[in-house]
Amino acid sequence: MEHRVKYLLLIWMAGLWISLPVQAQDYSTQSKKAIKYYQKASEFFKARRFDEGIEMLVQATKADDNFAEAHYQLGATYMMFKEHDKSIEAYQKTVEVNKEPAKFQNAYYELAKYHMQKGEYPEALALAEKFMSFPSLNPEFAKKATRIVRDAKFSLENIKNPLDFESQDLPAPLNEFYLQYFPVLTGDQEVILFTARANPPGSQVGGDEDLYVSYFQEGSWTKPESVSEYINTPQGNEGTATLSADGTYLVFTACRSVNPRDRSRQCDLYLVKKQGDAWGQPQRLPNGINTRYYESQPSLSSDGRTLYFISNRPGGKGALDIWYSSRDEAGNWQEAQNMEEVNSTQNDVCPFIHPNGRSLFFASEGYPGFGGYDLYKSEWYKGTWEAPKNLGYPMNNYEDQELLFISADWEKGYYTESTREGNNYTKSVLKEVIIPDAIKPKNISNYVKGYVYDAKTNNKLNAQIDLFDLSEDLKQASVTSDAVNGNYLLVLNQGSEYALEVHKKGYAFKSLTFNYEEERNPEPVVINIALEPIAKGTVFRLNNIFFDYNSFDLQDKSKAELDELVQFMSENPEVQGEISGHTDNTGSAENNKVLSSNRAKSVYDYLVKAGVEASRLRFEGYGSSRPSASNDTEEGRAQNRRIEFKILELKQ
Repeated sequence: MEHRVKYLLLIWMAGLWISLPVQAQDYSTQSKKAIKYYQKASEFFKARRFDEGIEMLVQATKADDNFAEAHYQLGATYMMFKEHDKSIEAYQKTVEVNKEPAKFQNAYYELAKYHMQKGEYPEALALAEKFMSFPSLNPEFAKKATRIVRDAKFSLENIKNPLDFESQDLPAPLNEFYLQYFPVLTGDQEVILFTARANPPGSQVGGDEDLYVSYFQEGSWTKPESVSEYINTPQGNEGTATLSADGTYLVFTACRSVNPRDRSRQCDLYLVKKQGDAWGQPQRLPNGINTRYYESQPSLSSDGRTLYFISNRPGGKGALDIWYSSRDEAGNWQEAQNMEEVNSTQNDVCPFIHPNGRSLFFASEGYPGFGGYDLYKSEWYKGTWEAPKNLGYPMNNYEDQELLFISADWEKGYYTESTREGNNYTKSVLKEVIIPDAIKPKNISNYVKGYVYDAKTNNKLNAQIDLFDLSEDLKQASVTSDAVNGNYLLVLNQGSEYALEVHKKGYAFKSLTFNYEEERNPEPVVINIALEPIAKGTVFRLNNIFFDYNSFDLQDKSKAELDELVQFMSENPEVQGEISGHTDNTGSAENNKVLSSNRAKSVYDYLVKAGVEASRLRFEGYGSSRPSASNDTEEGRAQNRRIEFKILELKQ
């Protein structure tokens, strides 16, 4: 009975009950019997005999089915007692029989909201506009009704141009739980991680949230298993997780008991690193990311260096906002910043940063949409996030749409479809959808993966791998290969030229190049990287040093590789080396020797200016005298135009 007292007080506070008329002629009915029941209901409510009061209102409507006040009071009462179907039925009857619409204005608002939630846009629009026509509106309701008008018009217009949308349930043995949601995958789509409840909500056994993982092997998914005993605990809920593209880093939400007496919990974000097949101990992310407020729904950038999440901390634009934090070069997480360009004044949740690092997806209540939470996309362009765009129908509809995970190659999306009874989820399944072309960016992406190993022993190595977008002079990602199996994975975006720089103390510097500027359909690339132990006589090629034709002026996009070479010299102070320039056989041998010498000197000068001791370096130009490939083809001549580094001595 206490909950009914609470809700009735809320009704009075909200002003939802219209004032009871004093004179019989002020009612919409002339039935003395109906009025008697109605006034008796008032007495019961004042005495907190709520069930009897409701029964009196029902009897009043039976005595006169056109008694608008009785229908209206039933609608308001049922609404506050969460008996929504009965409330809507009563409000609908109020609208049908009343002769003074403004007197019962909240009935129009509640019905407009109801039809919007059902995706019945013409009805929602008509009722909301009728409500907005009344004088002296409740300001909060007027604000919400304005959004209903906006969203109903948006929906009616955009539903005319539906997206191609093909989805299906993920196959068994996935979807074996009552509830499973928030799916995330590695960049190669060989690992899927999701949150699940083993038994129905309210169950005493297995009713809490845990993280489960499945592997794509030999053409099918393995049976889901608990991700780790270090992560899933019996003390609280663990869920809404994210993986780096290589599957090395995992950030998850853990909600722990704060005060068992009132069952209050605090939800924070935890980071855990994987080596080989084993996850380590989770570490709570530092203050600045975690606060005494609510933190959840993390999304990691592909290299695990930037984290997006939601929080209701002060300083945001709405109740729940999207925030982000990045790690500096020393690996320290910085104070989280609000994504002001993206957040609305309402709730913004479920961020997903695509592996390309440029496309952010999220769910919001605040932008024009089809009702409830819709999915939106914002693109990083010229140093800022563009205005969010609704993904469109039927990817969005009148129901709540939340997390959408999209594969690195933009071919597939993964999300959850839920079934409800009232406000409770009764079943949810993981779904797979073919991504419509209209949602894809101009430039799509894919990945390069493999492992790093010692060229002499074949042992797997833990090395640093930096990926530079040469077109923007930007370090796009920085990862370390796994210490146990040497594995790495990096995402490459179409329309960019990349330098991939690999270094480990005690090993020769290694550089690779990927030109995706003209690649229209990038395919996954598998490259196993061999590192040569530092030794006298070791020679390595600098693949990302660029000059204009017949010039020795370094192009700006050479800076990334040159700075990595400076780092190599700093990490290995015993190395003394020669920078050598080489050309193809086009032109005279004398001119080629001069050009190659000048190019080698340009590199030498850059390193010395950057702090490398001149005594550790020398430069030499060999012209076309030492070809590495045939000069009979353009491809071979391109191979011969190069800068190399040779280790001359290892000074102890």
